[in-house]
Formats: sequence, C-alpha cells, structure tokens
Amino acid sequence: MTSTSTIETDVVVIGSGVAGAMAAYKLAKGGANVVILEAGPRIERADIVRKFTETHHFDFSSGFPNEKWAPRPDWQDPAYKYYEATGPHAGEMEYLRVVGGTTWHWSGGSSRLLPKDFRLKSTYGVGRDWPISYDDLEPYYGEAEKEIGVSGSSHDNAIAPGNGRRSTPHPMPAMPPSYSDKVISEGLKKIGLNFITSNSARNSEPYDGRPQCMGFGTCSPICPSGAQYAAIVHIEKSEKLGVRVLENARADKIVSAPDGKITAVHAGRSDGTEVVVKAKIFVVAANGMESPRLFLMSANENRPKGIGNSSGTVGRNFYEHPGIVCRLLMPKPVYPRGPEVTMVCTDFRDGDFRKERSGWGLSFHNFSAIPLLASEAVNEGHVPPALGKLLRHRAIRHIDVNTQMEQLAREENGITLDWSKKDSAGQPVMKLHYGISDYEQRSFDYATEKLKRISKALDAEIVSFSNPLLHHHPMGMLSMVTDKKTSVRDGEGRSHDHPNLFALGGAAFPTAGSGGPTLSIAALSLRAGDSILKQLKG
Repeated sequence: MTSTSTIETDVVVIGSGVAGAMAAYKLAKGGANVVILEAGPRIERADIVRKFTETHHFDFSSGFPNEKWAPRPDWQDPAYKYYEATGPHAGEMEYLRVVGGTTWHWSGGSSRLLPKDFRLKSTYGVGRDWPISYDDLEPYYGEAEKEIGVSGSSHDNAIAPGNGRRSTPHPMPAMPPSYSDKVISEGLKKIGLNFITSNSARNSEPYDGRPQCMGFGTCSPICPSGAQYAAIVHIEKSEKLGVRVLENARADKIVSAPDGKITAVHAGRSDGTEVVVKAKIFVVAANGMESPRLFLMSANENRPKGIGNSSGTVGRNFYEHPGIVCRLLMPKPVYPRGPEVTMVCTDFRDGDFRKERSGWGLSFHNFSAIPLLASEAVNEGHVPPALGKLLRHRAIRHIDVNTQMEQLAREENGITLDWSKKDSAGQPVMKLHYGISDYEQRSFDYATEKLKRISKALDAEIVSFSNPLLHHHPMGMLSMVTDKKTSVRDGEGRSHDHPNLFALGGAAFPTAGSGGPTLSIAALSLRAGDSILKQLKG
C-alpha cells in the first residue's frame, strides 16, 4: 500500500520554472503560504557543467538529469522520445524537469511582445486577439526585467516606435556586441538590414549578487558562471521567504469537486510515496506540454474531458516558433565566441505583410560548432594532421544564421493522451500532432531567399539549410481569449471553469509573436500573482 501524507497551504504551485518561481516569489512577498511541487530533482550548477564537459553529446539537455519518475524528451536516444510525434512535421520539443526548470539551458533572449501581437486579429485579420493589451502588461514587463536582470538599450523606442511605450529603463546596459556580430551587421548594411543590440537576461555588469557575463558561449546548455538568469534564482529567493519546495514530487492528478472548486493535487514522490496538497488556490505552472497534459489527466466523472475543458480546447491550438537555420562559412575569420546572441535584426517582426505571412526575427549565433564540424570532417574522410588544420579553418569562420517565425494557432495541432501506453512515471503517453500552414510556409520561402541574399552580401558559402526547426517554445494549449467557449482561462490566468485554478506559462498565450516567450511568461506570472493575492484577501 502506498504511503500518503497530506499538506495544507494557501497556494500550491505546480512547476518550478520561471512561471512558477515568479508567481511563488510574488505570492510569498504578499504574505501567502506557498508550496511548490517539482517533478524533478534539485541540481547544482557545478555538477551540470562537469557532466556537460564529460558527455559526447552537444545539445541543450547535455549533462542534465532525466529521471524515471520525471522523464523528459531525449532526442539523442532514438529509442526514447518520451512522446509520440505525429502529423506532417516532427515537432521535436526539448525541456527540463528539474528545480528551476528549462531556464537552466535557455539562450537568455528577453524581448517584449509588440503591441500589435496582442491585437493580431483586429490589426491583420489573422490569428486571435488577447483579452489584455500591451499597456495592461507593460508595468509587469518592467517588473520582470528588474527581477530577472535584463541587459538592454533604449533602441526599443528609438529605432522601432511600434514596440510600444516603456515606463522603466532596463536595469543594465546592453551587452557589447561580439566580434562576429559586429563584422556581420556592418557587412549587411549594404543590403539595408538593421541590427540592434539584443535584450538578454544576462549581466552586462554585476547584478543581484551574480557576476558579469564572461562570454563562455555555452549559454545553452549551461552558463558556468551564473551570469545568465535561471529561475533557480527566484526559487532560492522564495525559499528565504518561507516557500516550501518539494522536489521529486510529480503532480499526477488535480481533484475537482462537482461545483467546480479544485480541492487537492496528488503528487507521486521518487521514493514511491504520495503527497496530497490541499490549498485555497492552485497554480499550474509546468511547461507548455506538461500543464495541458495534467489538465487532461485530471478527468473525472464530472469532467470527462479533463479539468478546465468545457471549451474542449485543452491540448488544442498548439504552436511554436519554427524557423530555418542557415549555416555559413565566412571568407575570413570571425571567431564566433561570446554570449549566444548579442545583436538581432527586427526588420521583419511587424508590417502589413502579416496579413499574408509570419513575422520573424533574425540573429547570428556565437557559440562554437566544433563538435558538429569535427563530426562532419571525420565523416568526409579527413584524418590527422590534415583534420586538425581543416577543423581550425572552419571553426573560426562558421556562423549559424537563425530565424524564428511566429506561428498561428490551429485546432488540429496539439496533444492527445494514449492511456494504453505509459511512460516510465506511469503517466499516459502524449501524442503531439504538429504541422505548419501556408501562412508560415510563405515566410519560410521569403526568409530562404533573404538568407541567400545575406550569404551573397557577405561573400559567404552556404553550408546547409535546415528543414524548419523548433525553438522549444511550446505555446497555446491552455490559451486565453475573451470568448469562454473557445479558451481555457481569462486574462488574469484564472480558469473559466474553476475559480480557484490558475494556469501560467506559454500554454496560455493566444499568439506567439516572433520574439522569445520567457519575459512575457515572467510578466504574466507576476500579474497573476497580484490577482491571486487579491483573491486570497477577498
């Protein structure tokens, strides 16, 4: 018989990534008693750095745990994909299940959504509108930038007025451009492309007890120094305020009463025991895949389609940031090194073209490609000593050009659960159906021609074009729109069906924009924190 313990608290937060960490911190500062449930283990930065240096793999998850009680996708192991990808595109997601979540291995991009991203349907006749505006979220963007520690400049308004008003400056000056970014951005002025310093969650100077960025270039999968923000920062701050974090505690089911009130969450521990947490308010802040799965897994006789799913849209309307990566070999050395991205081109993020095709962002990656280049050279038949000379030649000239597209929500894209198959934790296997529409394809075609023009302007050789890749930004499957019949939650984060259930994270987004979602996730979580505190006191 399974041993079961019970905990009672004001608020239970499921997930310890940036959404859960920010919400818990805001709630604890407001005087609430909070418990965080995290499926995976607590980790130490030094251990991950060591394991990363010891592995022959080079991906975002290298060195991070993949425990049987908290499994995750592992695309390096063809026998273990974690979920089944269906549909015309693979939809290969990558995320972590550890205390602090996936921000342990993100790239640090911290751009705001544009005002028109909140009004995509009203402005361009495609997609959906948010139930809140840019101005509603703007104060929380400033709060999130301060909490995370964002390095940025005044270019938000000076170069692109459509970015919306800014009531507070960035807490730190922008990161200096890398040598390769300076060379490339200067070379592309002749074809009219404008590059600006990127806003990033890494320290351009010592900030909040963390050091200045040292330019290791391994932002993904791990920043060795801690200069780049990870949600473990706010987990530790929350714990100092009294928040209790239960690691290795995987949420298996949320219990709902016939009247719609959520009463408890059941979590399985790594030692085989179970903990039941009862609370006044429940916050689901896992990631864009695990949160909707938990909603679906929590079906009961009163909610046969899962909790929060009277609209039938839980697990539907999945979208991502697909993009093309073009690998270039520059004619002269550019020595790619430093933070992963220091400059971006925002020329394609917005315009009337969005009536017909996606907005998109453009950047150049500074990390070392030596593992990939070495593998390719060996497969081509090169051997020492010529191998070393060739590798040195390519490594200092190789550049990845990255594009990141907005994608529209489509009902057929999403997850279903296969209850006949279980993962290593005993939970039903997800099936993810994913495809792109003509709207995105038209932007892929446009971007491909633009990348060819870029390579010509730089006198660079195109090594390869990738098929559309994902940026590991799962969004949309618990979305908020004004109409309760077509969405899961309201603009505050509250479930339409359950007044004491909140859902946070990228799954709540109605539209993607073309910038990374993390800063917006943090801002929305801080905003939801205010709403939860008000509800607790009411």
